[in-house]
Amino acid sequence: MQVEFTQHALDRLVERGITTGEVLFTLDHPLRILDAQNDRFEAQGWIERAQKRMLLRVICENGVVVTVITVMATSKFEKYGVIP
Repeated sequence: MQVEFTQHALDRLVERGITTGEVLFTLDHPLRILDAQNDRFEAQGWIERAQKRMLLRVICENGVVVTVITVMATSKFEKYGVIP
């Protein structure tokens, strides 16, 4: 799978301390994939921060190349329908 990152996604990676490796792993081995707005999809996976499990949310557009639009990590599991 070929992946590219928007400048917005790259800025969020730095701001939120998420690595491109964590994003690529989540895209290759998602916990689950959901439909998102505007013909996008959300890949979800787990990351660890300070011995705390967090849900990594990667919002993408499909095409010949998967474009990562934004990324975020959250500990609000119930809000996103996952059980830690």
